[in-house]
Amino acid sequence: MPLLHAAGAPVPARLRELDFIRGMAIIAVMGIHFHTVNTGSTLVWLLEYPLKNFGREGVTLFFTLSGFLVGGLLMRELAERGTIDARRFIIRRMFKIWPAYYALLLFHAIVGRHPRDSFLLQNVVHLQNYLGSSIAQTWSLAVEEHFYLLLPPALLLAARLRLGPRTLLCLLCAACLLVLAARSAAVSAGEIQAAYVYTHYRVDSLLFGVMLAILYWLLPGHYRKLATRRALLMLAVAALLVWLVFLQDEITVEESIGFTIQSIGFSALIVLVLEHSGRLRDTLPYRWVAWVGLYSYGIYLWHTIAREPGKIFINTALAYGVPPVATWAMAVVLQFAIAICAGYLTTRAVEFPFLRLRDAVFPDHRASVAATPARGMQHPLP
Repeated sequence: MPLLHAAGAPVPARLRELDFIRGMAIIAVMGIHFHTVNTGSTLVWLLEYPLKNFGREGVTLFFTLSGFLVGGLLMRELAERGTIDARRFIIRRMFKIWPAYYALLLFHAIVGRHPRDSFLLQNVVHLQNYLGSSIAQTWSLAVEEHFYLLLPPALLLAARLRLGPRTLLCLLCAACLLVLAARSAAVSAGEIQAAYVYTHYRVDSLLFGVMLAILYWLLPGHYRKLATRRALLMLAVAALLVWLVFLQDEITVEESIGFTIQSIGFSALIVLVLEHSGRLRDTLPYRWVAWVGLYSYGIYLWHTIAREPGKIFINTALAYGVPPVATWAMAVVLQFAIAICAGYLTTRAVEFPFLRLRDAVFPDHRASVAATPARGMQHPLP
């Protein structure tokens, strides 16, 4: 049985608005990793600016959205049952994350693109963000894995202690402040890389998403008040853009308070897109970005394989006298096309079949329960 709206109408398994957010995040991540050409063109610089400057922030957006969605799954279960089936949750996460992830590791182990001792063991045990890995983009997956393992027992403890949602919000807010303090201390000590990739310095971005999920599922009145204040949400997103454009260049500030500012701004962005996309959600660009977001996990895993073809193309085109602007445009299209095709094919071949197997063997019991979400305008979250 599909998820039900509070009024009893069936709802879709995915929300285009959330895929749109995923799409924005993965496009930013790809943009910062792909090779480019120095054209000297102001127009090209303007077009390329968000791709080359907001890629790191795309990861923070992924973290905040993941905290909102994964936290939402658990908050909904907590609201409906008063407890959490942590075992089922972790198994279902394994079916979602591991097949495509280990397929990537197997590919690199077979083709020998990286020495095995530079990635294999640390990636297999999900400690690549602490031990380092030549498959550099996987560091963020380790952060999320640690989050998936720690959040359910923490919420189980909260349920046994009968902590209310407001108490949970206060505790999570305190945790975010502690993480901020620890990360700032690490940055002050010169541990810039650690502040960027270590789980205990980055988990606050996920926790901001969890706090938003608490509002959504456990404090619906508060969420509705927040969601209806569109001007405030737009102001928060505008402040985030000002920060990204003008104030993030100093790395010590960016990697200390900057991640906190981004997480708050991205939380506002999630609510704004989720509740106020309106007619935009039916426009072609919105649908295209959402389609890319549908395959964002596969794209994230595989997008770096587009770098070498991009580099070869750029060198060859310039050697044959192709104008820099034309070379730039074709290189950007080529690398995005390769990455998106790789993500699409691997998602269809690996991720989706395992999700179908998961739903057959470990079905989501909550799908049979009529949820009462916070949102009055749209559907409950999947």
